[in-house]
Amino acid sequence: MDVEIVKKYYFEDKLKIVEIAKILGVNKSTVSRVLKQFSEFEKEKERRKKENEKRAKEWRNEYKKQKRQQDEEEYELLQKDHRDAVQSLSRKGKLSDDALIKLCILHYDYNKEKERLIFNESAGKRPADLPRSVYVHKNVLKQFRIST
Repeated sequence: MDVEIVKKYYFEDKLKIVEIAKILGVNKSTVSRVLKQFSEFEKEKERRKKENEKRAKEWRNEYKKQKRQQDEEEYELLQKDHRDAVQSLSRKGKLSDDALIKLCILHYDYNKEKERLIFNESAGKRPADLPRSVYVHKNVLKQFRIST
């Protein structure tokens, strides 16, 4: 194996030991053994290590920033839903059947034959103020996000 080629690949071309081993068709331990002969190897190894740590830290910070932004967006949506619910409650002091069903839509199944939303008992016991079933026209189903 040519020592100068290994030196060029590692120090000038900035290739990793694994990449050099793959190019030359030898084990990475062989390449590592050759590189340890050079005095600048440890310094370059430390430089690369610090560079990788810096890159990893930047990636983590960017990930946290994106996650925080996503959480803030979800929180704003939750606040908007809450404001809407408060507003609909404060207008009448009582929710309409449509508003109640819209808030609990996951507990209802659509019956195509009867064109009705029917409470699904497998979701748990139905609260007394929640209607057992409600007539819903096909055109109105879109607001409940139900496919026909």
